[in-house]
Amino acid sequence: MRKACLYFVFLFIQLSLQAQPKSAEDYYVSAFNEMLDMLAGRDSLSIKRAVFLAEWAYYEGKLDYKTDFCDEIDRIKKFRLSLYTVNKLEKHKTGMQMAINSYIVSPYSGNNYTPYVYDFETFSMDEEPWECQFVSRTLKTHKGQCRSLPWMYKILANELNAEVALAHAPRHSYIMYRDDDNITPEEWINLELTTNQMQPAWWIKEDFEICDSAVIVGTYMTPLTELQTVACQMADLAFGYREKFHRYDEFTYYCASRALEFYPMNPNAWIIRGKSLERIIQNYLARNGNFIDDYAAYLLRLMDETKWRLDHTYMTEETDEIRERRKQQAIEAQKIQEK
Repeated sequence: MRKACLYFVFLFIQLSLQAQPKSAEDYYVSAFNEMLDMLAGRDSLSIKRAVFLAEWAYYEGKLDYKTDFCDEIDRIKKFRLSLYTVNKLEKHKTGMQMAINSYIVSPYSGNNYTPYVYDFETFSMDEEPWECQFVSRTLKTHKGQCRSLPWMYKILANELNAEVALAHAPRHSYIMYRDDDNITPEEWINLELTTNQMQPAWWIKEDFEICDSAVIVGTYMTPLTELQTVACQMADLAFGYREKFHRYDEFTYYCASRALEFYPMNPNAWIIRGKSLERIIQNYLARNGNFIDDYAAYLLRLMDETKWRLDHTYMTEETDEIRERRKQQAIEAQKIQEK
């Protein structure tokens, strides 16, 4: 077993030692290493930086942290502070969240009179480009989807020390924060950024067909900690690698596995780990004549463990019925948005 572990580590180290100039894969290794330093406590946690790193790696370094990310976020921060002060939102315990909500959904000079809206054009595509989920794109276009909008919101909230958290539903993300001003009958506000609505927990659970077990174990409808959020971003880094290079390999395995150490109830990460193991096993057996030696047996045990752990996230399998319902909801939301 020790040899097997060292085998993965050796392959990973090889990736990080490739000769200059940097290959496209090297950017992913650099991003992974920096995120891991955050998770391991060797560097301070920064969700803003982690999100940037995943997008920076996909663009092979053609994204600047200051000009493409920080400058715009800082500008928005200043405007939201003025919004908070002018509207006397300090009298509300969730006043800073109110300022963010208002900035995103209403036309102001600070957003060039262009609220942030759902990107219906990319939704209607047969295959949505991977970049459509990037926060850097949403900052520039004021259009996003069910990943980029809540991640942008989370970054903006962190900049103003407003306590909000990301949460997941099947193939979906949204924002949660405590309803300290008793706006709703529930303890938490569930903010759906794609339609700019506060949704009750029962509706999310029913609409996404989430079972009780998935909520109990923390797979869905659970506010993520800062550590879990960065770990989720590391899993997305592996997903972006797969989308860019059209393959699962040792990097996606190692990336997903480390992410799962800090956020084990992420079904997407278990799926990435499983598909990576499938490829690693196939490649190994092809090299050794399909002989099941100790190392192959070890890989197969890892695969069994991965399947078991994925099953126990109690994730919701997306059906044609669910996909069609999502489509119809998007159409209705577009009509409302146009009005």
